[in-house]
Amino acid sequence: MKIVGFIVVAVILLIIGLITASKRVEKKGKVARAEMEQANSLPKEKQHLLAYGANLALYRSESPRILHVKTDSETLKEGLATAWDISNSEEAAQTLEWLLTEGHREQYDPLLTELQAGKTFTEEEVGKSQACYESAQEVMMKKLSFAKSDFDQVKTIAAWDFDRAVNIARWSYILGYITEEEAWTYIKRAADSARPLFNSWKDYFVSFAFGRAIAYEGDIYDIIWSGKELLNDADSIWKEFSIK
Repeated sequence: MKIVGFIVVAVILLIIGLITASKRVEKKGKVARAEMEQANSLPKEKQHLLAYGANLALYRSESPRILHVKTDSETLKEGLATAWDISNSEEAAQTLEWLLTEGHREQYDPLLTELQAGKTFTEEEVGKSQACYESAQEVMMKKLSFAKSDFDQVKTIAAWDFDRAVNIARWSYILGYITEEEAWTYIKRAADSARPLFNSWKDYFVSFAFGRAIAYEGDIYDIIWSGKELLNDADSIWKEFSIK
């Protein structure tokens, strides 16, 4: 019994240590972001526009309040080329136009409608989209205390497109593929397109999560922590600015 007791105590101490270490890393990350924000501060109206790219920015441990990122240019360049086939101005403009005018929503919004209506599909028909969609709901209910009604009112995955458009505009500007003026034009278009579609940032997060699940066929566990910060932290960009 003593051995079992020692093991239990050791496990508890290990868990406490991991939680403490995680909080330290999180705090350190916030401090680093705050320093970057102070060094590259933007007016409130521009920060408001960048709020529409906050999901992906925080997922990449970047600040959603500034254009600059801590990721070095070579890594950014390689990432855009590999994941997006963007290596020059023309490709950046083509991708941004696609995200803003069509994106994944044109192909997958009809599937979202059918899934919400209760239609089922085989993996041969839709790949992992349905399984990931169902998993996304479970994760958001468990980790963010969302209710089923929070999902029913979201009719599009457009946030998945607009959030990525904001960030690709940032990265393309940093790499010199587009000018700063062009970047803000694309970012404003994303924000202006999103505003009429969503009633709250919660809706926006659900839309982004559904896009990641259905179009990307991805697990959303890795974006839950950023959702918690954006929706719950008193100093988050989503708490400061309305979605409208």
